[in-house]
Amino acid sequence: MSTDSKEVARSFYEAYNGSDLQSAFDTYISQDLVNHTMGGAMPRELWMQSDLAAKAAMPDQTMTILHQAVDGDTVLTHWILAGTHTGGEFMGKPATGEAHRLEAVTVDLIRDGQIVEHNAVGDFSSFMAAFQ
Repeated sequence: MSTDSKEVARSFYEAYNGSDLQSAFDTYISQDLVNHTMGGAMPRELWMQSDLAAKAAMPDQTMTILHQAVDGDTVLTHWILAGTHTGGEFMGKPATGEAHRLEAVTVDLIRDGQIVEHNAVGDFSSFMAAFQ
């Protein structure tokens, strides 16, 4: 496993395009993660379960990294997640066939090849509301 900060962040986010997102969490996200996203109310396990459920609901989802910048062990990643809700229920709403898109910027602190602190800024409320 690489300990290069940019490569760690890129490998994690690119895993959203693959079939084993669970493995990416196990590899790149520290068990002791401090997640500042959504007011700090999203512990590692909830983040992982939410993203796995979103991937199941949008099996065609793609994560596109638009830009990354690195300052030491801190990586900023600007990305877009897009997919079509065809894979079944998500957040109580059955599959609709509707396209969904979320654009965000993340700030990740990398230590020993894992993300130990995570902060994401994006319109998560609107994204989630589209499924309710």
